[in-house]
Amino acid sequence: MAKAGDDYQEIVGAIARFLDPGTSVNVGQWIEGPDGKRDMDVEVRGTLNGAPCFVLIECKDWADPVGIGVIDALDSKRRDLYADRAIIYSNSGFTAPALRKAARVGIETASALKAGDNRIKPMIQRELIAKRLSVDSMRATLYPFSQETFEIEDDWQISQLLYNDLPAFNWIGELSLRLIQEYEDARKIIFRCTFPPTSVWTYKGQRLCIAGIELVFECSKKWVSQRVQVDVTLGVYDHRHRSVVVPDQQGYILGWIDGEAWVEVDSRWDEEELPLGGFELYLTLLNPIHPIPDTAIPGIEQVILEQQIEVE
Repeated sequence: MAKAGDDYQEIVGAIARFLDPGTSVNVGQWIEGPDGKRDMDVEVRGTLNGAPCFVLIECKDWADPVGIGVIDALDSKRRDLYADRAIIYSNSGFTAPALRKAARVGIETASALKAGDNRIKPMIQRELIAKRLSVDSMRATLYPFSQETFEIEDDWQISQLLYNDLPAFNWIGELSLRLIQEYEDARKIIFRCTFPPTSVWTYKGQRLCIAGIELVFECSKKWVSQRVQVDVTLGVYDHRHRSVVVPDQQGYILGWIDGEAWVEVDSRWDEEELPLGGFELYLTLLNPIHPIPDTAIPGIEQVILEQQIEVE
């Protein structure tokens, strides 16, 4: 007859099989101890460095967090059964004293993860830290050929400058994207270039002979963060290391990232060396000059004669 917690044991057993495919995994078994038969929620047996290895796993599908008394009981049971490792899986987390005691005596603390399964209670969130590179403002200056002038208003709009009937603004947007990635620490990027007299420029229907252009981009680099839910198709949350473990053939699921929820922070990426098999997410948010929608990018790059870039 099935008892409360059997479903959770089966899920934990399935995780154990994925984590250690070469081992023997048994769920709901009994073993003879010094004081009689003892139950084992999940038993994992295999080899480690050529020697037999026995992992004892307890499963607690409770409404309340697992307390220190359960850690004490498993510590005793581990010694009685000569287990090489002991793990407690809790579907409701652990109290702080339980986590401290488990870390001190070498008992692993975990929670099963199985995306889409309403029997699994933990909802794991992680803080995403992203680098945001932005163009905060831009100004453009046009230069005529020698002895020529432009008959355009002082407050002219760069968005209305066309090259071969396409908006030069879209080329500027593409250029700004490339520059903020290449010079991410710059506060100001100055781009200058020259063109041949055969280039076809127009402004409000007026033909312009543009010899060169100077673009000044005021830029910023900031760090932002938000908390995002994560899950695994079938995996583990390691409470001691506060990390998600994804077995082979299983998927890591990153929840919805809200573009409006980023908050500026002082934190930066922690680029310490990752453990074998570990992974980290590094996000860069790019906010360049945005092009005019539904219009193509003119081929200005192909007619540039010379260019110069200065950064501050």
